[in-house]
Amino acid sequence: MGTALPPIPKGNGQHPVVMAAIAANDLAASTAFYRTVFGWPLMQVSPDIASAALPAGPMVTLRAKTPDGFQGVVPFIAVANVEAALQQVVGAGATIERAPWQAPMIGTLARFTDPSGTIYGLASPTAGAPIPHVPAPFGDAPKPPTGAVCSLEMHAGDLDAAAQFFGSQFGWGTFPTMPQYLMFDAGAGIGGVFQSHTPASRGVAYIYAASVAGTLDAIDAAGGKRMGEAMAMPGMATFGYFSDPSGTMMGLIGA
Repeated sequence: MGTALPPIPKGNGQHPVVMAAIAANDLAASTAFYRTVFGWPLMQVSPDIASAALPAGPMVTLRAKTPDGFQGVVPFIAVANVEAALQQVVGAGATIERAPWQAPMIGTLARFTDPSGTIYGLASPTAGAPIPHVPAPFGDAPKPPTGAVCSLEMHAGDLDAAAQFFGSQFGWGTFPTMPQYLMFDAGAGIGGVFQSHTPASRGVAYIYAASVAGTLDAIDAAGGKRMGEAMAMPGMATFGYFSDPSGTMMGLIGA
């Protein structure tokens, strides 16, 4: 029997996370790894970038040549105009991490550092079908396809400030759960949780797995490294963590 989560206020749906950029300095090894373990149809679009659209949730991009210590996963938020949105978040206390640039097959991108020091991206993708809402895959909630990026865990030193910043800038809904955790829902695409306890882990993407324990075995066999064993939270989900061949920490949610 599953457990129903408290209702999380949905965001306005106008600013979903449309891409998760994953640090992959060993691009060839990480590409082969994610293809093998999760079936991601990655295509190399430049010497340093491989990307894939997945059946649900955001697209994924593996990015080489990331500096030492750079955030492992950067979520990119959809906006109508990257330049205007970047100036707006700067006015709300963010700083520019990378000025706008053009990315092949994606559109205009930029990155900013929020008031807590966590990096996010902005994306103005080409027009497409509306992005459906992907509920958090906990308890009795519908489950996304295996291999989809289904949730994010982002650091925010001040959870009240994070609720205000992402609510005012992007219309995201938030709801406090356990101490040091604040769930967020953009109203379209995936949501996740802000955590205030581990600033060294600023961005983690979770992939849905039909069997977390079995996927950890496959990860070890494919050149990744499990970080502990599968952890079941009765009525909620089973969780797991691993590092990929480039050393980027990722998470699993599933059964």
